[in-house]
Amino acid sequence: MAMPSVPTARAEPDPARPLGHARIVLEGIAQPLADGRFALIRAHMPAAYLGPSGWQVGETVLTALALDTAPGASVLIVGPAVCRHLEPGPLTLRLPSLGLDLPLFWPASIAVFDEGEARIGFGQSVAARKPVRPAEASSPPSLPQPEIEQRPVGGAQRLPLILAGVALTALGLAAAGWWLLRETPFLASPPSALPPPVAAPIWPDGTDGLTVAEVVAQAPDARGVLAVGLRRQAAGRHDDALVLFEVAAEASIAEAHTALARLYDPLGFIPGRPFRSPDVRQAAKHYREAERLGDAQAAARRAALRAFLEQEAAAGSGTARDALQEFWP
Repeated sequence: MAMPSVPTARAEPDPARPLGHARIVLEGIAQPLADGRFALIRAHMPAAYLGPSGWQVGETVLTALALDTAPGASVLIVGPAVCRHLEPGPLTLRLPSLGLDLPLFWPASIAVFDEGEARIGFGQSVAARKPVRPAEASSPPSLPQPEIEQRPVGGAQRLPLILAGVALTALGLAAAGWWLLRETPFLASPPSALPPPVAAPIWPDGTDGLTVAEVVAQAPDARGVLAVGLRRQAAGRHDDALVLFEVAAEASIAEAHTALARLYDPLGFIPGRPFRSPDVRQAAKHYREAERLGDAQAAARRAALRAFLEQEAAAGSGTARDALQEFWP
């Protein structure tokens, strides 16, 4: 009597579609798969579930681009929107319609490419690249960095005089107030024009040991979530920072959209923090939203990205051309 086969899953490049697509081949399933829903999970990570915008804390379900069949197997077709977020390594494939969780190893042979060309870096294809002489070489435009306020050296020497002036002014105001209250009793309880300012909570201190979910649950507001994200980014905890930026961005925090855009921006991109390749569409989308919500830094960075994309489009990049048409119509 033949033993029933054990369901298995493997991922491989899709030779029938443009580079950046992949096939997830399911073997050992009794009948062809009719439901394209699936989930990808990476164990022991704060952001364990792959969502439409990348790895996130909450569980989510994705849908395959198409379903296919192979001899004795069903096939899920996934595109660059999924592949761009995946690093080589072990994952869990969840099939809700079958109630299955299958181990899946994502191979290094599945890469994200642009317009069907293997690219060394954004805008540099393996073939038909124009040689650049040293005199013509140029680096990507530098982006403005936050400035640190410089205080005048002589400020400490003027401090006693300033304090003395403040004290005399305070005494004069107190005397004038006493005189007015003595002469006009109805002013004893003057109306307040504005409520006193409320100091923002110092939230990042003491949060380093919290999980991402605990940060989101305990944060006083969305800006607190952003502050923890920036702190973790500075500490090299880039996956945590990505999730916290996304949470703050969903709450319409402009600076969170800028922080997300910088993760995807090819200008200054660093692989592994947390992505292995830039994504100009995501960068353009978040810069546009950050500028709309009022972040003063977003406009300059968005303009620099636009100039870069215009150069790439002039060199023949279809991705750059499409991004310009979509985000700078």
